Amino acid sequence: MNLHSEDPRIIAYVLGELEVAEAAAIERAAASDPAIQQKIQEAQEIQHFLKNGLTPPARQLLPHQRDIIRRTAALALPAKRSLLRNFHPWIIPTAAAAVIALGAFLLIRAPLTWPIHASQKAPAILPATPEILQTSAPIPPPAPLQVTTAKPGFRSAADFPALELPILPGKSNLTPLTQSIRNAGQLPSHAAVRLEEILNSFPLRLSGSSAIARSSSNNWHPDKRDGGMSAHLATLSTEMIACPWKPSATLLLISARANSQKDCNLKIAFHPNLKNIFRYRLLGFNPGKDDAPSELPTQLTAGSYTTLAVEIEASMPGGELGSLEWSADGTNSPPLSLLHKPDAEPSDDARFATLVCTYAQWLAGEQAGIIDKEILSALVRENTSATIPPDHADFIKLIATSLNLQTD
Repeated sequence: MNLHSEDPRIIAYVLGELEVAEAAAIERAAASDPAIQQKIQEAQEIQHFLKNGLTPPARQLLPHQRDIIRRTAALALPAKRSLLRNFHPWIIPTAAAAVIALGAFLLIRAPLTWPIHASQKAPAILPATPEILQTSAPIPPPAPLQVTTAKPGFRSAADFPALELPILPGKSNLTPLTQSIRNAGQLPSHAAVRLEEILNSFPLRLSGSSAIARSSSNNWHPDKRDGGMSAHLATLSTEMIACPWKPSATLLLISARANSQKDCNLKIAFHPNLKNIFRYRLLGFNPGKDDAPSELPTQLTAGSYTTLAVEIEASMPGGELGSLEWSADGTNSPPLSLLHKPDAEPSDDARFATLVCTYAQWLAGEQAGIIDKEILSALVRENTSATIPPDHADFIKLIATSLNLQTD
């Protein structure tokens, strides 16, 4: 669900006017978006205030007061009937509308305030007359919204306009995971799951924008027409796809491959579009705030590959998301512009990468309450076909076994 903090569906959710499916979608969106959480909490506080703070105090008439009212009504009954004969029917709804409009105007013009945090108390809005003070009970602050927050790792694009990406080739922890799930019949511990290593267990080929890094050739000769003027060092490819656990976000997939003859020192930096992106996170790897680019791994061995995934939250997901600037062996390579086209058909490897990222987070206990069996099962069905590679098919069987092991 594409949802922002000013979406009117949030108010409808608080008022209980949404269907079950729509309400569940709102809760999933709020679980990973602090802005939506805050908006829901504010709407709940407003509803609580209007429901309780503006309710007239309960009154009880004394017996002699009831007698006076009955006698007065009996005396005025003939005149009332005479008046009603000449009373036009359209006056009643018009008067009611005027009263509602006046009440709304007073509420808008009055300096309404309500508790923003649970520790604050609601200030009195009604006139502090002795009658009201004697009968009005203090308004308890509403309970905070109970949601599950995602694992830390998001970075503000304004605070971090560039992010150096690590190069992590040749690592895989699929073997111990497989032994735990298939042989021991139990899910591995959360600490044993490394998303970036699982993702790098598969040589994925992305079908988005690509660029090639080249270096000058030292053995070029005019007679060697086929030798060329440069040597191929590495290839950088990208592809963008909607996040399965948060459809309003975009998953940027990045794949780098070295040539088969020579190791390559590769440096890649993600530059978000500050006019569009407000935060992002690198899945499976959360460098510290003060990490220097030189401390990140940059070596890509001959014939190896690495795949990275960046979750991006943008105002307009279908647009310019930024760029990748990179260099190979100290030589700058052509930058890649990240233009997301939502209507573009994703490749099979991009779909499989989203399944890997979703499963790894579920296995690690991340995104609890958001990533569940239903989401994983849907992604498994989407990735199952007659032409699926054997290693992908075996991984899908591993996911199915994992889902059967979960008891809750």
